[in-house]
Amino acid sequence: MKIIVNAFLWGIIVSSLVFFCSGCTSQNTDLSKGKELIKSDKRRKEERAVEKFKLAVKAIQNNTKDSAEANYLLGLYNSQGFYDADKEPEVYNAASINKRGDHMYQAYKNSPKEYLEILIFETLRSQDTNVQDAARYALKKVYESGNQQKLLKSLKKAITSKDNRDRQDARTVYTTIGKDPRFTQKIVEILIGFLDYKRKETRLNAVKSLGEIGSEIAIGKLVEIINSGSEKREKQRESPEVRRLAVEALGEIGGRAVGELVSIIQNKGSSMRVDAIQALEKLGDERAVTPLLNVLNEQGGRDVIVSY
Repeated sequence: MKIIVNAFLWGIIVSSLVFFCSGCTSQNTDLSKGKELIKSDKRRKEERAVEKFKLAVKAIQNNTKDSAEANYLLGLYNSQGFYDADKEPEVYNAASINKRGDHMYQAYKNSPKEYLEILIFETLRSQDTNVQDAARYALKKVYESGNQQKLLKSLKKAITSKDNRDRQDARTVYTTIGKDPRFTQKIVEILIGFLDYKRKETRLNAVKSLGEIGSEIAIGKLVEIINSGSEKREKQRESPEVRRLAVEALGEIGGRAVGELVSIIQNKGSSMRVDAIQALEKLGDERAVTPLLNVLNEQGGRDVIVSY
């Protein structure tokens, strides 16, 4: 009798454990169906999958892994193109780039290590510019939330990578964060630090980002790079490509940078004169009119059409 009771209890315990474990490992049904739709060749598969991801996000409460994945996929696929802005304004607005970025950020919050890498090294590679914008929005929120150290570490890994796409993607994130006045100084200082990095392509992306951010903090270092062409030792000279991009960056910054551009075009020995003239032309700053007229009166220079 004792043996029978023990066997009976053992059976109950085993059944309970099996049920408990299956509940822990099984994925939300709507999430699974949405993923199956994405992989299928069915018509309107992404639109239909989005509806499943929405249901999954609402239903999942405790499973952070499933919640992270459902939010990420909703951010990845929920296009405004699925909705009529006039008939369903609330749903349409919920599919905006910022809302999609919010879902990606929620995925990061649920699983920070996994989705930080995914956002930087996978999502930004999407051919859909809206997806790229949503990822940048999410990464800026990561920075705003105070989790800056790990984000900056991953961005450094990307911008110093051998992979051209990683470098370019990192640059766009630095630019997005750096354009916010709250973070401009720190991001500009980080980018200036990359101007001495061994890989030229990293320096090119750093210079480009400095121009896109447009902060006057970078002017001194950019001028230093431009003037390095006159250094006697070759190893102290920056490549013409980086110097040319630094001139363009000064043109994007404007303000105090105009005076530096004027100095370049007044230097007859500078190989960057034409680039400086073109940068000033784009700016249309009145301070450049007289120096430009003087250049036009010179003999033997390259032909440059200047229109104000």
